[in-house]
Amino acid sequence: MKKFIKDKSNFSLLFFYFSLSLISVISIFLAEYNNNKTPTLFIKQILFYIISIFVIYTMQRISIHTYEKFSIVFFIFTISLLALVLIAPESIAPTVNGAKGWFNFKFFTIQPSEFAKVSSVGIVSFLIVQDHFKKSSDIVKLIELAIILIIPFILIMKENDLGNGLYFIFLFLSLVFLVSSRNKTFFVIYSSVMGLGAFLLLCAIYFPSFLNIIGLKNYQLNRILSWLSPEKFTYDYSYQITQALNAIKSGGLTGSFAKNTVYIDEQFNDFILSVIAKNFGFIGSVLFITLYFLFIIKIMRIAKQCQQGNFSYYFTILTAFNFALPFIINTYSSTGLIPVIGISLPFISYGGSSLLANSILLGIIFKINKTINEEQLADEQDYNDYTDYIDEYSN
Repeated sequence: MKKFIKDKSNFSLLFFYFSLSLISVISIFLAEYNNNKTPTLFIKQILFYIISIFVIYTMQRISIHTYEKFSIVFFIFTISLLALVLIAPESIAPTVNGAKGWFNFKFFTIQPSEFAKVSSVGIVSFLIVQDHFKKSSDIVKLIELAIILIIPFILIMKENDLGNGLYFIFLFLSLVFLVSSRNKTFFVIYSSVMGLGAFLLLCAIYFPSFLNIIGLKNYQLNRILSWLSPEKFTYDYSYQITQALNAIKSGGLTGSFAKNTVYIDEQFNDFILSVIAKNFGFIGSVLFITLYFLFIIKIMRIAKQCQQGNFSYYFTILTAFNFALPFIINTYSSTGLIPVIGISLPFISYGGSSLLANSILLGIIFKINKTINEEQLADEQDYNDYTDYIDEYSN
């Protein structure tokens, strides 16, 4: 463990990890403190982070080849958990806020959808580097990817978890850009999606009952309607976003630690950014957003150093996407720019499953980064040995 922490190649990633963990536990503590609650979640989150450190340490000790080899097994395992949570009795998998997506054991809970995100990153990265996939046309590639991603999407939507379900839609759209060799395919897919989105938005405004017919639940529809017309839902479905915006405004430039000023529902998860803005103000929010942005940039730089087209390359890019997408959605939802979808902010929001699942991804990124640095050092050593040999031979 000491060697891992002292490894210079890990310094920047460790800096981002510990900085985000500090922001997380402080924000959760302040959320409980400001509402005169005992710091129960604060203590639990610290315990989750302690476990998270060991998860990262363990993952960075395993070879990349092993991850690639077992990506299919892990994907099947997480899909099995998604199916199992749906059929499990209420005593084991209770319905919470209309969603049935957690295994509830005596001392802890497990949310399979968070681990399904991890396994999907692995299985997609594995598929993309296969020879038959590389030789396929764009349409065949996208069909194969759609078949894989539609399985967790359907199961998670069955759980009534819209936020995590939409994650797989956005993941597929990112893959359209990543694997399409022709701009025409990219343009057609995105134009179709934008057209469908515009159609559904018009339906929400003029024919909301149509969205119920195609499977959208009433509370999900009301989230969209409250976003479009918040004044009509002030004390109902738009209450969350109204309170979140009030909290952001109350923070001002430098923040306020005043108690009982604004109550925010789901402040430990979906609206954790509002807690940060309230307590640390505009300046603190900008610093946090900048830190998270640099964290994503660091992972993308690691991807750039990978051999283009191999498993590590795609895994790193998709991991960056896995961290960036929830950040964008969470930020936009908290500020009212999009309807509240309900997705946690990686490494910031409260939750053991989300933190540990993302720690698995980050641990593998640590391994990829370490492998790159070892290969660079080996190349430098070979070059130095070669030049020494030439000098000795010349003399």
